Amino acid sequence: MAIAESKRRRRTVQEARAEILAAASALLRERPSDTVTVSAIMSRTTLSRKSFYVYFPDRVALLRELLAPLRAVTDAAIARWRTATDPRPAARAALESAARMYQRDGAVLRTLAEASQRDAEAAGLWREFLEPLEQAAAETISRADARLPHESIARALVAMNVHYLLDEVVGAEPEVLDTAVDTLAAIWERTLYPHD
Repeated sequence: MAIAESKRRRRTVQEARAEILAAASALLRERPSDTVTVSAIMSRTTLSRKSFYVYFPDRVALLRELLAPLRAVTDAAIARWRTATDPRPAARAALESAARMYQRDGAVLRTLAEASQRDAEAAGLWREFLEPLEQAAAETISRADARLPHESIARALVAMNVHYLLDEVVGAEPEVLDTAVDTLAAIWERTLYPHD
């Protein structure tokens, strides 16, 4: 009876969207992303399948919404890195922040990375997520040694970070994070400051 009542209950747009986002986020943590369909998401809500499209035009729009808080975390870490007097500890702090985010929310990032391989809109969203990281990295590399091809190196290092963090820390135990951060920090430092 309670479920039938909750299905009939009117919700605000914010409540309905939050219910759909929570269901999608939970499913992405439990299943391979290609099985997280609109039907699967909506079966975890008190809403009809058709109502998904009232709140989200497609799955990519849903991913954009799930990505928004991760974008905010990433932007804050980038801002601290860019404004730091000493970029080394700030870079390490940014890596630690990224590792925690991937541990907690890597399923969303993995889904978007996978979707970007077959969907142009998802690819654009993934590029939007990566470009600020690449820009901040390019600036740091240029300051360390202006002779280096800073944009290419930045893209390579950011791609390495993303793939390594997706492989190593998504859903991992906390002790794995320290090893992941140590590994990535060593590679960045040896690339940017080879003579120190």
